[in-house]
Amino acid sequence: CLDPGHGGPDGGAVRGGLAEKEVTLDVALAARAALQPRHRVVLTRDADRSLTLAERRRVADEAEADISVSIHVNAAARPQAQGFEVLVRPRKDAASAVLAASLLEAIADRFPDRRNRGIKQATPAVLRQPRPACLVECFFISNPEERLLLARPQIRATLGEAIARGCGAFVQGPWLTAR
Repeated sequence: CLDPGHGGPDGGAVRGGLAEKEVTLDVALAARAALQPRHRVVLTRDADRSLTLAERRRVADEAEADISVSIHVNAAARPQAQGFEVLVRPRKDAASAVLAASLLEAIADRFPDRRNRGIKQATPAVLRQPRPACLVECFFISNPEERLLLARPQIRATLGEAIARGCGAFVQGPWLTAR
């Protein structure tokens, strides 16, 4: 299950006319396109619409998703903040940590010149899942240089492909066969 963050009236972080909800949807659509030849993929949303946290989880539950990846872009008060990171819940199952590492490695491979901020522990509600779950923060919309990257369709597609590669590497490993 891929979850493009925000949507509808909730634009997420907005800077310089670029809204997080637009970036996350494009990245998720690119990830789905890259994954679909080999995997069944569901999106929590495939258009600009609002969903509650319960609705996002219900999509994954009803699809009996093996993993859940929520896609976001970061923002900070300091415009110098930069890079990408993956969030997992503290003390979550080992599979979530492995999924996070797989996602982080795939993004780092595609964007070696961007700062890898690593895996961070956090408690956003979207990570409260009965399956391995991660939240990917794709660059900082508040950083002028990274905002220009996020505005480019090719960069969004590359982020989606990297997320797909990380998901694909994870689901082909031993983590899901034990479930």
